[in-house]
Amino acid sequence: MHYNKIKDLLFRRGGLSHAIVMAMHTTESFKLIKDEAIYLERARNLLRDELLCCYAFLEQYDLFEIYLDSRDGLL
Repeated sequence: MHYNKIKDLLFRRGGLSHAIVMAMHTTESFKLIKDEAIYLERARNLLRDELLCCYAFLEQYDLFEIYLDSRDGLL
């Protein structure tokens, strides 16, 4: 949500100073949540890539089926 939209919405609810402070806080919180989501997505992608590398290593040495059998077919 854009800063000015938040400010206008909160200004209608009660006072300019309160609206500006709340809009700034909400906008900053949104940025932090967005940054955290990007960080978690990158971490997930790195973990996925590492897991795929491990599976490729196991497949290269014909150990992948043994791994699956020992884990009851669950990945």
